[in-house]
Amino acid sequence: MTITRKKVSRVSACALVLVFCFGIFTPQMANAQSGSGTGALTAQGNGLAWFSGSGTATVSGSGVLRIRDYGNDAQVTVQATKGAKRVLANGWTRYIGFEGTVTITGDTFYVELGGKDINMSLDGTGKYVLRGTGTYTTSTESGSWMTVVKTL
Repeated sequence: MTITRKKVSRVSACALVLVFCFGIFTPQMANAQSGSGTGALTAQGNGLAWFSGSGTATVSGSGVLRIRDYGNDAQVTVQATKGAKRVLANGWTRYIGFEGTVTITGDTFYVELGGKDINMSLDGTGKYVLRGTGTYTTSTESGSWMTVVKTL
């Protein structure tokens, strides 16, 4: 098989298009703030906010809410004006089209809200990630959601 300059140009052009598309459409870590430790956090923004750990978390906003109680001891209060609840076989509870507030207190749980108008208040020990656009305040600092890892 003979490779001509024309074939190489087409392959190069296709490769550039793929790189460009995947660079734009794949999940990015840009605009994320994350950390772990013990303390308090408040955050407001649009995108994705999650916490995994122990203590108390209150999250409000609209989008897709996911909850998992790993310790089987959490007290979960959901006040939703909208959202289709689905309890999954693997222990997760998911609300699609969620609009409302969830408060969770427990030893080992995970809460995540992906959407808009997110407000998150945490007091406990664990790990958090804030991805998108917004602001946050921890026990030791304030800032914007970005790619910096800090301690809660």
